[in-house]
Amino acid sequence: MKKHGLRIAGALWACALLAVATPAAADPTPTTSEQGAAGERAPHWELRWSPQPWRDGVGAFEALEDDRRGSDPEGAPHVRVDRNAYRFDSHVIDRDGSDRMRSEVRGMRTSDGRALEIRKDETWRISYDMYIPDTLDATSQFTHIWQMKTSDTSTPVAQISLPIKSGVPSIEARYWIQNENAHPVGFTALEPLQNKWISTTLEFKSSDDGYMRWILRDGPRTIVDQRVDHIDLWWTEEQYNRPKWGVYRSIKSAGLQDTYLLIKDLKAWQLGRATPPVKLPPPDRSPGAYEAERVGNVFEGAAEAAYCAVCSGGRKVILIGGNIYDFAVVKGVLSETTATKQMTIHALVDGTQSYLVSVNGANAVEVPMTGTAGTVTTATVPVNLVAGVNTIRFYSHTARSPELDKIVIS
Repeated sequence: MKKHGLRIAGALWACALLAVATPAAADPTPTTSEQGAAGERAPHWELRWSPQPWRDGVGAFEALEDDRRGSDPEGAPHVRVDRNAYRFDSHVIDRDGSDRMRSEVRGMRTSDGRALEIRKDETWRISYDMYIPDTLDATSQFTHIWQMKTSDTSTPVAQISLPIKSGVPSIEARYWIQNENAHPVGFTALEPLQNKWISTTLEFKSSDDGYMRWILRDGPRTIVDQRVDHIDLWWTEEQYNRPKWGVYRSIKSAGLQDTYLLIKDLKAWQLGRATPPVKLPPPDRSPGAYEAERVGNVFEGAAEAAYCAVCSGGRKVILIGGNIYDFAVVKGVLSETTATKQMTIHALVDGTQSYLVSVNGANAVEVPMTGTAGTVTTATVPVNLVAGVNTIRFYSHTARSPELDKIVIS
């Protein structure tokens, strides 16, 4: 009865919104022939990304977050191609931690394998269609179906969420103030938009003084077209903003059901010329050096490679440790003999942090490190290597470990 009452309230609220609706906004589809006031060619929208599920599959995204804790192997895959759309399944038994479930993809990847990076002072427009079934309902705790994040902050930059607002199931676009609270860009009743294809457009300037515009359409009818100016959408010096799609929700909300989300017709435009790829310094090729981010190493759970201005190779591996899931493994460590050798760990440490280090699955040794954020710190420990190829695992079950730059075996 409670949920039925919420749906009636949502329907009445939607009727009230329609009664005061403003005329539909102009079509947000970019053009490529905009002219400046003096007749000069103004910066124009360039289509940078337009994946096709049948052609690109889930390789259209930088990474999958498909039950990365392995809580529901029988339900896998939770992220997959479903005809001409991407489907995100979310089951009540799924877990991405003690209090949440996650079935998402992150980032945009071009057909040649390059990641599209939303950088400082760039203006982007992302559009897509989505199908929200009535089993994916608004909740009293968090339910997010789109996010924009940067890899070195836990707080999202922006979101589309499904909250209950004043007792009404809603869909809301919001931006965040770092380490504080979310602020709405616009919202409307959810129930009239479920069980049908609707379209959304997010336009934003990724800047200290940026803006965010959210457009939501039901067929030809514009439901929401709201813009907020002078907001901070750039929080990072080294990383970049990237979108995420899928279902990320708290398990603490009552009445959760097995559900799914469908998205299709994804497109991303950038205003102005495409930004050249970042040029990274060369990796350390000296004898015994192994970069943490090199291809073939294992980044499990949340652990991933990220930019690092002070690291060799220009990258580091972040989000190691804090639980049993997030760890990194450096593979292919060579030794001509079975022997005890010295391993020097190069890492970025904020205060005092530590790794547990296991060589070839042997008992782990704790390696504490103390340093200053933004500076590479080293620690040297003995490791028992076998003749041939070795693997070295970095992890911690209790707290985040340092950000790993490289190791050097001597």
